[in-house]
Amino acid sequence: MGAQGLMKMAELTRACEVSDQAIRLYEREGLLKPVGRTPKGHRLFDQHAVETLGFIKQAQRCGFTLAEIRKLLTSNLSNAKACEATRSLLDQKLGHIEHQLISLRSMQDILQSLRSACDGEPGPACPAFIRLCGAGNQNPKERP
Repeated sequence: MGAQGLMKMAELTRACEVSDQAIRLYEREGLLKPVGRTPKGHRLFDQHAVETLGFIKQAQRCGFTLAEIRKLLTSNLSNAKACEATRSLLDQKLGHIEHQLISLRSMQDILQSLRSACDGEPGPACPAFIRLCGAGNQNPKERP
């Protein structure tokens, strides 16, 4: 870290374990702003950038898109009802994840059923493959 606690992009990427492409993307998306530039034009970042990158990475791990992260960052900076806006976004994300879990459980059930079809005697045609090929022709309620 340089004078006054400022760092160049290379130092920031090492400190936060992100790529320089990610930092440029976050800048374009309005999520991260350099606090200045060196005489040679290199971007300078402060400790706030480190904290913001930590927030972005954690939000991405929770499934938030960059647009949603932008909403979270700006609502907390400029909105007196930030908690309400954040709660609404979290509720939306939780609903989306619940839908994904239901879909994944359904896929798991189908794959387990197909896998159990493979437990018979070896033969010239794989029963799971035959069932999978025929699955598109069945009524969804008739599927394994």
